Amino acid sequence: MFKKIYKFMIIGMLVILLFCGKKCYAAEEYKIWNNNSISTVSDKKSWTITFNKDIDLDSARNFIKVYEQGSSTPLEVNIVNTSSDTIQVSPISSYAEGKQYVLVIDSGLKSVEGKELNEGVKYNFTVQKSNSNNSIDIENYSQYYNALKDALHNYEDTLILNISNYDKDKYNLDVINKILIDYSDLRTRYSGAASNVEYTSPTKVTINFKYTDTKENLIEKEKIVQQKVSEIIDTLITSDMEDYQKELVLHDYVVNNSKYDERAYKGNMPEDSYTAYGVLINGVGVCQGYADALDRLLMAAGVECRMVIGDANNGTEWIGHAWNIVKIQGEYYQLDSTWDDPVISDGSNRLSHSYFNITDDQIAKNHRWNTDDYPECTSTEYSFDNLNVVEKDVYGNDIKVVDNYNDFYSAVEEVLSQGENSVSVKILNYNSSEYDITQILNEICKKYNISEGVTITTYSDEISGAKYVVIVKS
Repeated sequence: MFKKIYKFMIIGMLVILLFCGKKCYAAEEYKIWNNNSISTVSDKKSWTITFNKDIDLDSARNFIKVYEQGSSTPLEVNIVNTSSDTIQVSPISSYAEGKQYVLVIDSGLKSVEGKELNEGVKYNFTVQKSNSNNSIDIENYSQYYNALKDALHNYEDTLILNISNYDKDKYNLDVINKILIDYSDLRTRYSGAASNVEYTSPTKVTINFKYTDTKENLIEKEKIVQQKVSEIIDTLITSDMEDYQKELVLHDYVVNNSKYDERAYKGNMPEDSYTAYGVLINGVGVCQGYADALDRLLMAAGVECRMVIGDANNGTEWIGHAWNIVKIQGEYYQLDSTWDDPVISDGSNRLSHSYFNITDDQIAKNHRWNTDDYPECTSTEYSFDNLNVVEKDVYGNDIKVVDNYNDFYSAVEEVLSQGENSVSVKILNYNSSEYDITQILNEICKKYNISEGVTITTYSDEISGAKYVVIVKS
């Protein structure tokens, strides 16, 4: 389940930084050291900084600062990943109109590989004085997109635009859908928008935004989530990990430390459960919260990831759903941590990998989405079954993997004959006509004089077709 967005209809400069060799240098369309060419920006300016290497988020927060000219005290800014190689820097409070500032990227900044900038980068800018009605002049669609994006990033309630050559089919609120796809973190705070058009010259468009909470609460929760993400990354991620290893450990962390919020079925679920705050802080959430949490964790670990918005079939109907697409070694994979954390009737927490790094064709069995909005996922190289990773059951046992009757019989016999209380087996290429599980257990129990009762639980992998068999002595 993801949060539905309602809307009613009546710009930032891109900085590109390159890491090369053991160092990195800066190169972009305008001069970095621009002491003699100071840009004029809005008081809510968000800087987007893109690197050619994945950037370490903690390093970015330590070495990217904004200062008022003449001051040695950095301003309080929000620094987040918008992708694994892109950092966005925005003010917590508005910049002061008419004041001059400097954006500083210190030479200590590191990529996830530990490479540093060759020299520090500074960019000087002045905050424009607002019009009497605090409006923004718009001359093209790119400016329109950026104005709405920045407004959402800065929790603006109202945005007033003066649009030249206004076209209602071009300048409408459909742009918000694209913004939310490109910047999925905004989806968890945004609730809806309405606009009013005044056909003056230029055309005046007033947009009113609604959010899931107050600006103060949202900012505070964002800080808490960022701190939690940093804590998890510091605890679980090491510099020698491959990207798929980072992905696996973070996927398992989210599933093992969260539960699906069943209040969603009753209509009394809090908004937090749609967010990473619900999943990472409260330990409960729905699909959008799972996807938001994993998106933030993976990007913080230097793994490219994005949230997918679509539908899933629960066996009865299609319902709104959210999941992720992740990029591993140049290839994209589908990843659904929500469906890898199934709701079990006895309340137990079962970790699954059925939806870990699967293809478009595989996930399309019960998911649908607008394929034009997302990269194609066709590779199987880093699918879970190709990783040779040992799965654990809820009792801490290694799950034994077999692909024929004899191996299944031997796996069960070996464990039960040694007096163990439980065993879990994954049967590949399962065919029900070949496996009489009850008969096998009766034979083994009789052979080894096992008098205790035995409970059998089975469940299937919807993607691979494998059957899991869990046998527990009473």
